[in-house]
This record gives sequence, structure tokens and C-alpha cells, in this order.
Amino acid sequence: MIRKRLGIFSLIGALLAINLSVVSAAGEEGTTLPFILRNENFAFEERVAAVIIDAGQVIEDPSLSPEDFDVHVVSTRMVDPDVVVYDGPREVTGVYTSEVEDWGFPADSGQYIVLDFQHVGWGDGGTTIDSGFYLEAQYTVTYKGDPIATVDGSTITPTGFEQTGVVSPVLDQYEYATSPEGMDYAYFLNDEIDEPLPLVVYFHGGGQGGDNYNPARFSNGGTVWANPDKQAEFPTHVLVPRTPGFQTDVAAVKNVIDGWIAEGKVDPNRIYMTGYSMGSSSTWAFVSAYPEYVAAAIYGAGTGPSNAALVDAVDHMPLWEWVDADDFAYNGVINRYNTWGEYLNDYKLTILPEVTLHDYPYNGWTFDGHSSWLVAYNEYVDDERGTVFDWFFSISKIRGIEDVALDTVSGVAPALPATVTVDVNHNATGVVSEERSVVWDAIDPALYGNDGPGVFTVEGTIDGVVEKAVATVSVEYRNRIGDLNDLVSDLDLNKGNQKALEVKLANAERFLERGDTHQAGNMLGAFINQVEAFSGKKLSEAQAAELIFAAEETTRSITG
Repeated sequence: MIRKRLGIFSLIGALLAINLSVVSAAGEEGTTLPFILRNENFAFEERVAAVIIDAGQVIEDPSLSPEDFDVHVVSTRMVDPDVVVYDGPREVTGVYTSEVEDWGFPADSGQYIVLDFQHVGWGDGGTTIDSGFYLEAQYTVTYKGDPIATVDGSTITPTGFEQTGVVSPVLDQYEYATSPEGMDYAYFLNDEIDEPLPLVVYFHGGGQGGDNYNPARFSNGGTVWANPDKQAEFPTHVLVPRTPGFQTDVAAVKNVIDGWIAEGKVDPNRIYMTGYSMGSSSTWAFVSAYPEYVAAAIYGAGTGPSNAALVDAVDHMPLWEWVDADDFAYNGVINRYNTWGEYLNDYKLTILPEVTLHDYPYNGWTFDGHSSWLVAYNEYVDDERGTVFDWFFSISKIRGIEDVALDTVSGVAPALPATVTVDVNHNATGVVSEERSVVWDAIDPALYGNDGPGVFTVEGTIDGVVEKAVATVSVEYRNRIGDLNDLVSDLDLNKGNQKALEVKLANAERFLERGDTHQAGNMLGAFINQVEAFSGKKLSEAQAAELIFAAEETTRSITG
């Protein structure tokens, strides 16, 4: 009987040991694995590109497949969660492990399991926007596969998953605010560069301003400027005003910009505006109100300057208009171009034969003709202007700054000018040369001393201009043996000491006449040594300093 009980206890112990090993391998039986949604703002819209599951340990299981997972999505409006826009499945198109908690970095093993989705689609639950509103998505993930192998030889069988966050790398850097006038806006501020930067103002299209979160997400006209690769080459700030209907509070937009200019964030000479469809109307509403405020504009699929007064106000403003041949706005654009285009001095109209995106994920997808901005912001390269980035960021209202060049002599501070000439582009009249006040940086006297570089530059801050004035200063080093003789003759020395100094100067001059600069330098060095010996005794320190400086300048002039 006892032996039978011991056998039963042994069996129970063995089963417990097996069960504990399973629990240990799975982390904890019955617990859930956390996951995040990884969003990406593609050219047309922001979408949930992937689900990234944190397995808690390194997975190495090549058998994982899309069939192992079911995904269900419920998307609701952020500003009104009672509005359910999508409630249905999301097809998993790929599964891979990754060493990093991100999408697009497959590896043979890794702590993260990535569920990939279609990145182009409609009505599939992938979008984060609908009818002008931003959507919050809640994902439910179910695992149906076999136990998942780990690198240490154990397995895990997930029994549940928990959504813990949403990551959208570019859009997560945007903030949202409401101006005192009640205008909603999204914005991106580059906080890595501590100087005034250009500003891109993007006006969204019609029907895309249901809330303050959607305008930056529908197409990437409001975010493409903040992409890391673009920021690396073209650092800028971005402002995306919300303009519901055709009501654009241009004064409120300007007040936001003015505040950033006052804070030293924005370069007032490099403010760029862009918008398509209704956004082109907003662009021109602003330019009509403040025609000299904007450095350049890119717009299309809508309106533009269409009366003599406005054309006169912007006929020297850099402009780039776009339209597709199949756009319903095409005829209006062409009529306006035929009427006013010849009066605009820095204007280009680009007509696309079709709106087709060739880069991933669209791979040749052709969009509706009223979408020319997709090509403009993302893929088009003009033979003359390059990309919209090349063109925009090459433009400033400041077209030139006078190069200041002046001379001085050793020991004398250069007389820098109080003003410099600045060439400023005025949108109505073109480039005008203006005198602007300048405050020069302090100059280290050593730069124009005997041991200085001979030529140096100094920068100055120009009124209303971010770019610096630059003055190139050339320092002349003179042969001052004649001055030294006069100074020595005026000294109150006994004849012997005075003669000793005069002889050294005479010898230096004689060697110079023979072209022997080396020996002349030696004589001047001996002169300096003797003056130093007299300093504070036979000569005052001020007298000695004056003699030494003149001798050193002479040495510099003859020896270089």
C-alpha cells in the first residue's frame, strides 16, 4: 500500500515537473504577450504597417507563417469613439522575427515577431483616417499555430496578446495646438539645430479637416518634410493649419509664424507655402493678404493668381504650379496660365500625364488625376528645378550680401562698416539692394597683432537677416626701422645705451639693403633683447612695449 502511494506521488511529481517546464518555457502559462502597432505615413495616407509582438525571449522559428495568426480591427474616430468606421479582419501577409522593435528589419532570429500587412488598400482596416477624421485602432491578435521555438531550445505558445502602444516615427514628432483665435494646427519643430530655420506651411485639401489630427495624415504633404532623410539634408520646421471648409484664418496662421520668428525659430526670409486643391486656395488666401511675407510657393490642382492686382503683387515671387491632364481642375489651370502666366517672372507650370507612383509600396499604382501632389512631394525630378525640396530650400528672399574687404595695419583694429548692402527679393518689384545695419562680432586683438594670421574674417549680424555678413581683413606689417630710429632718438638714455640701440637698427637696415633678411632679423632680435633688459630700469614699461612692438612688426614684414 505504501509502495503504491509512493508510486502515485512519484507520478504526480513527474507531471508537475513537466508542467513547470512548460510554464517556464512559455514565460507563464495563460499570460499575454504585448504588442505595438507600427504606423507608417505613406505618400497617400498613414496606415498600420505592422503589428510587432514582444516575445520576451529570442525566437528562432522559420515555420511561423501568416496562417498562424488571426487579426481583428476595430477603428473608431479619435474625437468621437462612438463612430465605428471599421470592425472586421485584417489579413496578415507576412510574418518574420526581428532583432529590433520595428517594421522592415527581418532576421533569422529575434525577440520580436512582426506581423506584416498590405501597405496599399482600401476598406481593409489598415488606414488611420476616414472622411477627414483620424482613427484610433484596437487590434485583437489570436495565435493558432504550433508552439514557437526559441534559441535556447524551449518553446512558447502564446495564449493572448495585449496592445500596448502605437508608434508612428514621423507623426509622433508632431504636436497639436489651438491658437488664441481658435485655429487648430499641427506642427513639427526641428529641435536639433539651434538657429532660425526655414518653415514649410502646408494647407490640406477639402474634406480633410474633420479634426486637427487628420490633415497631416492624409497624403504626406504635411509630413514628408519631417522625414529623417529630408531633415538631414533640408532641416526645416513644418506648420499644418486646419482649415475646415474654405475658411482659412490667414491672420491666425501669420500670428503663429510671427511668434516663432520672435522666438528665433524661423528664418523670416525662408517661409514657404504649399497646398493642393482647396489647399491651393488657402495658399493664395494667405499670399493675397500678405504678398511680401512668403519666399516661394508650390501649389496645384486648384487656384492661383487670377487678377491683375494679385499678379502685380507676386510677379517676382518664385512659384511652381502642378496639375494632371486628367484633373477636373485642368481647364481652369490652363486658362489661368494662358491669361496670366507670361506676367509671372519666376513661375513654372508642370503638367503630369498621369498620377502614378513608382516607389514602394505603390509600385506603379495610378491615382485619380486630382492627386498631382502625390507625385510632386514624393518622386518628381524636374530637369531645371530638381525636386520640390531642392527648389524650395534653395530660395531665400535674401539674394546676396555684400562681401566686405578692408585693410588695416598691425596693432590697429579694423574700421568695420556700420551697414552692408543686402540684395532682397521683393515679390512685387524684384531684387532691390538695401543698406542694412550690421553688428560685428568682437575681434580678438591677437588677430591683427604681429603674430596674427595676416588675413582673417569676422562675421556680423545683419538686421532682419539670418545669414551673416562676412568681412575679410588683411593686415599690413610695415618696415618700421625709421619709426624706431625716431623713437630711440627721443629716449632719455645715456649716449652709450642710446648708441647701442641705434647700431643694431643701423645694422638691420644695412643687411636689408643687401637682401640678407636673416641677418636683419637677427639684428632686430638683438635690439628687442636689449630693450627688454632696459624695461623697468632705463625705460618705462610703456616705452619698452612700444619699441618691441615696432621691432616685431618690422621683423614680420621682412621675414614673412
